[in-house]
Amino acid sequence: MTTATQSSGRSLSWLVPTIYIIFLLLPIYWLVNMSFKTNTEITGAFSLYPHAPTLRNYAVIFTDPSWYKGYINSIIYVVMNTVISVSVALPAAYAFSALPLPR
Repeated sequence: MTTATQSSGRSLSWLVPTIYIIFLLLPIYWLVNMSFKTNTEITGAFSLYPHAPTLRNYAVIFTDPSWYKGYINSIIYVVMNTVISVSVALPAAYAFSALPLPR
């Protein structure tokens, strides 16, 4: 391999991880973007950013009692998932630690 190909390969080595990270962050951006839009802006024409940003959506979620059932369901699900995961992973981790390492 020549030095010209090596230098061009090194200079472009940042391109693939950068595109991958942008691809991974796109749904997070979209979620935050939609949270600052009004309902009419969400159901209206496509836009990449909110034209009239608002915090009203956050105020509704944190103050409206109809959302509380969803919070409780989420907390119950997370606790159950954690208990099941730890109860399965802990014996498995012990078993792996007790096994002799292959040489």
